[in-house]
Amino acid sequence: MPKLLSKSTLLTLSLLSPLSQAADAVPATGHYLTLYAVPGVPQNDDPYTWSTAGGKQLSKGVTKADGRAYVSWEEGEENYILKTVSMRWQLKVPAQCWQGAPAAFLDCVQLAKTTSRYDEEQDALKLAEQQKEVQMQAKIAAYAVAARANDDELAWLGRLPAGWTLEGYGKRLLGIGDKVARYIADEFKEGVPDVRQFVCRTPDDYGPVPDQAAVAAWMAAPRDVRKVRAGPAWDALVAAGEKGNWMARLELYYALAGGKVGDLSLLEQYRIVQLMEWLHKKKVGGLYSFFSAGAPVAPGPGNSGTWRRQDQIYLYAAMLGDYHEQNSMGKVLQREADPALVAAGQKMQACAAAVLPPR
Repeated sequence: MPKLLSKSTLLTLSLLSPLSQAADAVPATGHYLTLYAVPGVPQNDDPYTWSTAGGKQLSKGVTKADGRAYVSWEEGEENYILKTVSMRWQLKVPAQCWQGAPAAFLDCVQLAKTTSRYDEEQDALKLAEQQKEVQMQAKIAAYAVAARANDDELAWLGRLPAGWTLEGYGKRLLGIGDKVARYIADEFKEGVPDVRQFVCRTPDDYGPVPDQAAVAAWMAAPRDVRKVRAGPAWDALVAAGEKGNWMARLELYYALAGGKVGDLSLLEQYRIVQLMEWLHKKKVGGLYSFFSAGAPVAPGPGNSGTWRRQDQIYLYAAMLGDYHEQNSMGKVLQREADPALVAAGQKMQACAAAVLPPR
């Protein structure tokens, strides 16, 4: 199969001619055309389709050594499309063209438009960029309205700046991201925390947890429910976050930051940054495990070289009250040879089980 050629080369492929050998005679409702790679050189082994302009496929195949492609008539139709891997020809073929001799067929056919797949791809990319720009302008306009009102469900996080763009989001996010990264790096200068010293603490030992039942209900909800960010369970979680429940705010951050940035409004992107800043200020362990999830695999420093850097952060988060990591890293610790680590892993899992709803 030929590769996509440059635009200048593709233009030479628009040469078509009927096959004139008597052995290749076809019914009056169909003809063979010969496709040329360059003048005088038939295009060999090139997949093609012949369709009406409306998209009804009439024939398909692969050109032979002599470049033949079979085209056929569709009653009541004059506009057709011939496609190969690299080219697209739009042809107008009046009904009388099909009734004449094969040698006269090409003179009767009117070539309306010739484009290369390269051109089509570039046009599609341009259209996508234009649509993306239109969508972004709509987001900016919607944000300006929301910023003036400042009455969204997370308005309790603080006022919104009057102007906010995707670039601004990136700059602010990188700012808090750098702070978190530096903080994590500073924490691990001496190696991984000593998990043998793990002590199980209830959520209220780490901070206020008003309306904790709403947080438990949210965490117990099916994944499909938690993806929607709407409904009674979501509303209750938001209300708990407004009252200062640190676990509710962490779950709100998970819900917003866990999706695609492009699917979020500019307002939601700003709220992510505010939540991240608040969680870092309170040293909430779940922020660090979530933030480091995409960190590259690397060996740990010092006497903890058997632990990957990422696992060190997960253990650190577990020590700070990340119950999800207490559950997962507790399982990991129980595979260790050191009985003290195994015991710490058992404590972690038991602690997490007392807080996390069963699923």
